Amino acid sequence: MTSVRLDGAAAAFEKLGKQFPEAAKRGLLSAALRGVREIQTVIIPSRTPQPVDRGVYRAGWKVVPDADGSVSIENREPHAAFIEYGVRAANVKVGAAMLRALTEWVLRKGLAADIVEAQQVAWGIAKAAERRGFFKQTGLGVLQQLIDRNLRTYIQQEVEREIRRVLP
Repeated sequence: MTSVRLDGAAAAFEKLGKQFPEAAKRGLLSAALRGVREIQTVIIPSRTPQPVDRGVYRAGWKVVPDADGSVSIENREPHAAFIEYGVRAANVKVGAAMLRALTEWVLRKGLAADIVEAQQVAWGIAKAAERRGFFKQTGLGVLQQLIDRNLRTYIQQEVEREIRRVLP
């Protein structure tokens, strides 16, 4: 730790007073980036089965800084809310778009040999979803797991690191 001469203390503290908020903002941004990395490389891969088909949900996690210095971790993919919070059985409505998407998924996963069989499997999945919902009605809670496990620690570590960089 360095020292500040008494005759220069006022100027040093005034300078630090301007640098601390900026350092804290940088620390929040860094903590959010660490959080997104943990979601993508630790939390999602630890799920069985993994919520990964083409990787769109996993890649959709982003850090969004606001003008006031606050930071958000978001996933704006249309299906992210369904994966994150689940879908109750009462809210599942089987329709052409759902069956088409499920048929494509069944083919990509190799669960059927041809389109006709894929449509039959998709129909079975859709009917099961009408009875049980998707993602066990509670969702995967990936973001909540990050918050519960490590986000506070990341914020503390990263803000402290950035503030230490501006100290004399």
